[in-house]
Amino acid sequence: MQTKRALIAGFLVTIGAILLFLPAAAAAAQLSIPPLATSAGKTVVVPLKIDAVDNLAGIKLTLQYDTSLLTFRHASKTRETSSLMHVVNARKPGRLIVVMAGAVGIKGKDFAILNLSFQVSPKITAAKTTQLQITEAQLMSDQLKTIPCTISTAAMRITPAAAPSSTAATQ
Repeated sequence: MQTKRALIAGFLVTIGAILLFLPAAAAAAQLSIPPLATSAGKTVVVPLKIDAVDNLAGIKLTLQYDTSLLTFRHASKTRETSSLMHVVNARKPGRLIVVMAGAVGIKGKDFAILNLSFQVSPKITAAKTTQLQITEAQLMSDQLKTIPCTISTAAMRITPAAAPSSTAATQ
């Protein structure tokens, strides 16, 4: 009889633990880079987006990009992240390390946390597809707890620059 009670108690504790942690897993934030299209020689702004977050106070991201196609220019915060300080380490071409932090967490749904500006190579003569890769992502709450997240990055299509049209007068 005691064994049966112990088994039932163990089962209930297990079910309770699963139910306790299941909402946390389902509520993971999603970091994303949307699909983009640009042309050779242009400046392209790449938004780093988050779908939903509550009490986000710290971010550390590592991104990689193709230096034969893109040159990093600068990063700018968005209205939603204006209360956070940010540092972007771009010392190694092809890799960015982004750190953002604040004393008080921010919350919101479907917004850009940072806009990254890149110069597209003017030497592209055929259509290309590239992708910025988020290779590391750490999100922290203002309670110093890890915020689970998933990552989704879409392709960037780059077309050659349009040839200047000549408007020679004919007589």
